[in-house]
Amino acid sequence: MSIPKELEQVMKLRGGSVLGKKTILKSDHFPGCQNKRLSPQIDGAPNYRQADSLRVHGVAIPTIVGIHNVLKHIGAQKGGKAHVLWINLREEPVVYINGRPFVLRDVERPFSNLEYTGINRDRVEQMEARLKEDILLEAARYGNKILVTDELPDGQMVDQWERVSCDSVKTPLEVYEELQVEGYLVDYERVPITDEKSPKELDFDIVVNKISQADISTEVVFNCQMGRGRTTTGMVIATLAYLNRIGASGIPRNDSIGRVSDYASNVTDNLPNSEDAIRRGEYAVIRSLIRVLEGGVEGKRQVDKVIDKCASMQNLREAIATYRNSILRQPDEMKREAALSFFVEYLERYYFLICFAVYIHSERAALRSSSSGNTSFADWMKARPELYSIIRR
Repeated sequence: MSIPKELEQVMKLRGGSVLGKKTILKSDHFPGCQNKRLSPQIDGAPNYRQADSLRVHGVAIPTIVGIHNVLKHIGAQKGGKAHVLWINLREEPVVYINGRPFVLRDVERPFSNLEYTGINRDRVEQMEARLKEDILLEAARYGNKILVTDELPDGQMVDQWERVSCDSVKTPLEVYEELQVEGYLVDYERVPITDEKSPKELDFDIVVNKISQADISTEVVFNCQMGRGRTTTGMVIATLAYLNRIGASGIPRNDSIGRVSDYASNVTDNLPNSEDAIRRGEYAVIRSLIRVLEGGVEGKRQVDKVIDKCASMQNLREAIATYRNSILRQPDEMKREAALSFFVEYLERYYFLICFAVYIHSERAALRSSSSGNTSFADWMKARPELYSIIRR
């Protein structure tokens, strides 16, 4: 993107601890991010949807008005009957300017998220607080205006000055704290997950822990950026946990569930050999998993049902097949490598979801908020090193 000299100078002079040299504040909403097939369409909250008729919802990053609208739609406004647990899965630092979300980007790569793999909630929220300070300090030098970047429908980037004040720049945490003060029935959590990557085992544990502490009638809302990959995965995790809490896990009750055997763990062919098998998610690593993990067949069946319930924005199982087809048909080597990377990440996500479905069934205490000393998903996986051997082959 070519930048006029005076604006380039503004970026070069940036010296904040987070808003540093060669960084921009890009509008987080971009043209065309709304999936037109979704209904209802909520103003300021692109890609809002509910998983079937369950108490699980997903949405892209909303504006401040959009958050109000989603909470009102669910019934969690002041005096409402619903209570919401809102889980933000963004790893990237976000800040609200005049009610709109903006994200930190490298000026050379404005369309790519900055990655902070392994960052925890405290650190990302500290970064957001410092980003807010950087914005206000910089704005003071330019007549209380900050340079931001918007994306046009044709993909062009346009820089413009946005007038700001202390009250018009807010971190996500501040936005939700203000909603609580206004009487909205919402609790806010942040579980940072890298874009297009599988959640780590610890992320599963944090989400389950937060859900298990909430009343079973609580409505759970997830957001990431577009409300697609990370949000859909969060919705699947929450739905698996919810069905388990109400005794509808779809896995038979017996003590051997979750045991690992070494029987027939070696399935050597890498790709399923029919389109039907691909659609069913029957890849070699998945077939190996369900052969060695007691309850794996039922776990996969349950995960597939839940993926289909949460599929209005993205079907996680079908996404694997889409990336597989891209690898086979893409003549451009760089694009093929990108498709391969996505294929591996989505297959890993699917694999861990199946492991997780078996885990929460075999460790039912994990879903009881009062129980202490239960086994975490991270520890459960560590106790089964064979499951890592299969996925890393």
